[in-house]
Amino acid sequence: MRFKFVAISAFALLASGCATPPPPPPAPGSAASKVVAMGELKNIAIGNMRVARENGFMTVGVQLCNTDKRNKTFYYRFAWLGAEGFPVADEEVWKPQLIYGGQNSFLQSIAPTPKAVDFRLELQTP
Repeated sequence: MRFKFVAISAFALLASGCATPPPPPPAPGSAASKVVAMGELKNIAIGNMRVARENGFMTVGVQLCNTDKRNKTFYYRFAWLGAEGFPVADEEVWKPQLIYGGQNSFLQSIAPTPKAVDFRLELQTP
């Protein structure tokens, strides 16, 4: 009985020691804080982001890079947020995008309402 307790305790201690800590959260306001990966994003790097206001509407441009030699397909959509951080427009539909191996791609979008003051880019791979 005592042997079982010691064995289970040792196993639990070893298992907890093997866990890797989660990566630190991105800094607020940084480009990484604007991207939400729905699943694992392998070999897709987020590059520069440009945000501007044109005629009162927020416009966003995001650079993506495929770091793999193979072509990748992913889906994306923008969520437009108000000053309180809540959505100010209906959810967009998922848009498919093909990015060739080693290629840079640019996603551009315009907020559907002038109430949008922030955004979130949601990415999903099949």
